[in-house]
Amino acid sequence: MKLGRIVFALTLSIALCAARTAALADPDEAFTAYQKSDYATAFKLYHERALKGDVTAQGMVGTLYAYGRGIKQDDTQAAFWFQKLAEQGNPKGQFALGEMYLAGRGVPQDYTKAAELFRKAGEQGEPLSAFWLSMLYEQGQGVPRDPQQAAYWKKKSDESMSEFSDMLLPRQQK
Repeated sequence: MKLGRIVFALTLSIALCAARTAALADPDEAFTAYQKSDYATAFKLYHERALKGDVTAQGMVGTLYAYGRGIKQDDTQAAFWFQKLAEQGNPKGQFALGEMYLAGRGVPQDYTKAAELFRKAGEQGEPLSAFWLSMLYEQGQGVPRDPQQAAYWKKKSDESMSEFSDMLLPRQQK
């Protein structure tokens, strides 16, 4: 498995999900700047709110740091902000931080910690976390190799991902 490519693709998906979530929950000046690719302004506005505990803003600051948009790319800072979300029980934050541990970005690579975070988020219905946890069980990384647990988490992921299938063109669906 090309872990690096898959992690990159899924990390990109979290950024897109964060942007979409922010668009739905936060149609304000910060998101407008983000939509216009004025990332420096978006970072400044989101950072001010993130420091005050705004969960959406914390996720966006972590994402902006992870991709170096509006600020110099800094995996340590991205992990710091994703950690804040994870500590609040936010499944997207748990997923993002789990990916950081999986890839060793901004934190030491730790499959066990990644599995713990993916489990917490997966239990809350976060589909990509359930997918990654199934892969870890399948490969025996951070958790004992367990085909039954791998199948269980893969099924949870598939069930939770059904909402994404509606976005595919009909010929792309099964």
